[in-house]
Amino acid sequence: MGKNEEKMDLKKVLKSINAEAVLIVDNDGNMVDSLNIEYDTNVALMTETLFTMCKDLSKDIGNGELDQIMAKSSDGFFIANKLSSESIIISISKDISKIGLILKLMNSLKIK
Repeated sequence: MGKNEEKMDLKKVLKSINAEAVLIVDNDGNMVDSLNIEYDTNVALMTETLFTMCKDLSKDIGNGELDQIMAKSSDGFFIANKLSSESIIISISKDISKIGLILKLMNSLKIK
């Protein structure tokens, strides 16, 4: 996060979006903050790499600037949103029935 950006309260975020885990990563793949993620440094690096690759793909196929990535598996899903020009937030849930609500709530998150 930039020097002028306040730290987000991840406990409040986790409660408001009703996910199991949440992580904030900067554009260099550094873990800024996390809650309930065992390998947060690895997840941070992979999130940044995924976001960079998908951002390039989105531009190449003419879909514009990437704001969000969502991936679903047989055991859950994750959503990664651009939080600011310098950071990405990722939420993780095992309950697929929460996907619509978490998508909506993730879109409303911004650093104040």
